[in-house]
Amino acid sequence: MEKEILTMEEAAELFGVSVKTFIKLLKEEKVPARKIGREWRFSRKALIEWLSSGDSQAYSSSEGETKEFFNEVAPDWEEMRKNYYDESIKNKLMELDLLKKNMTIVDLGAGDGYISRAIAKSVKKVVAVDISSEMLKELKKKAREAGIKNIEAVESDGRDVPFENGNADMICTSMYLHHIDEPENAVAEMNRMLRPGGKVFLADFYEHSNRELKDKMHDVWPGFKPDSIKAWFEKNGFSDVKIENLSGDFQKSANSGHRPASIFVLTAVKL
Repeated sequence: MEKEILTMEEAAELFGVSVKTFIKLLKEEKVPARKIGREWRFSRKALIEWLSSGDSQAYSSSEGETKEFFNEVAPDWEEMRKNYYDESIKNKLMELDLLKKNMTIVDLGAGDGYISRAIAKSVKKVVAVDISSEMLKELKKKAREAGIKNIEAVESDGRDVPFENGNADMICTSMYLHHIDEPENAVAEMNRMLRPGGKVFLADFYEHSNRELKDKMHDVWPGFKPDSIKAWFEKNGFSDVKIENLSGDFQKSANSGHRPASIFVLTAVKL
């Protein structure tokens, strides 16, 4: 017979998530529970009823808000992003000498083509993926103006990309992962798209406490801890995971008067 009263570990198992994820859920949602002494206890029936009364539109609404935000700022994005990062990410990618003429590159969270347009002349094809149709319009407009013809624009949130398994030689993603509700799933999707031996180049924020930045840019995550993101890549079939600080002449935030967050670069190889 199934237990009706569950411990924290048993409740997490019922939900099919880790204890860490379940604790995060307790902090963010009104999960039915009682603390007895120092221990939490849960009713199996109450948890199932709570779960069944949920509304997936809340998730869709959150994603929709992010999409709407980037649709609205798309025409001004090139100037806006200079308050948060400069040309250093592109420069670092070129400096690492990872690009080859015969490569097919997938650029996740491509935006208006910050990475895609910079690397197109160095590779065979770039598949630029972004959730915002307006951002992709800006990308295609700027590519046409620059005479770039080897960029394919794909509208997707990056977690279920319409791209065949194992066809990408490299994944590039700049300031994308902190917008994703489940970043580890995005890492798994990178693995799916890459051929064995394919590489990832990723730039993102270190974990920070700048709430103004997080809210203003509709970020889901306030950056990442290096150990956590490295573990996600290793768990999802990557080796030779390297993380280093990115140095650059970053512009100051117009509101706070200081650089909003430090940036790291990660490289990894699919096993």
